[in-house]
Amino acid sequence: MNNSCPILGEPKRVFEGENVYVINEKAEIGRKYSFVCPSCHALFFGKAKDTEVTELRCPECNTIICITGTPGSAPKLRRHVTLVQSTEESRMAAPGMLVWMENQQVSNFVLMPGTISIGRDDEEEPSDISLADARASRRSVEIEVTRGEQTGWYIFKLTVLRTTNAVYVNHNALYSGNSIYLNYGDTLKVGATVFTLMACQQ
Repeated sequence: MNNSCPILGEPKRVFEGENVYVINEKAEIGRKYSFVCPSCHALFFGKAKDTEVTELRCPECNTIICITGTPGSAPKLRRHVTLVQSTEESRMAAPGMLVWMENQQVSNFVLMPGTISIGRDDEEEPSDISLADARASRRSVEIEVTRGEQTGWYIFKLTVLRTTNAVYVNHNALYSGNSIYLNYGDTLKVGATVFTLMACQQ
């Protein structure tokens, strides 16, 4: 493989029934990377445009790979793929960003300090992230984002407010009143909508 076009990382499928993948490793903005399509195994190339999500499409089968960029070489971030029960193990070095598919489009929402809610679109009880998803409950979950004043670490605490169908984090079922700390790379399923928490460059 040409060293000028390194492979960025392994694409992870996160949206059920869709050919959409996410690479959690950061891409240096403007640098060309090699990608092997996880669907048809075609080799193609691409770059991160900026610090937002860049959608790369396989020229052979149209599979989408989502990447985010960083202005310079990004340090390796601590990642966990299992549920985390304590804040000591869930301190993240960068802001988080939720990425999900809606209406055949990739959407994203940056998680800054504060509390954001996710749920079915409803005029009486609106959510910060409103979903056109009949299987999701109104104001189903909230994510409390805090940042240490001295350390700068981010902590993401998810709490299930209400749910008819279970909410899933990494395929583990959560119900009303349950709370859990999230890490980069975790998946969250609310109704039929699947989110991935990615690291985001400010």
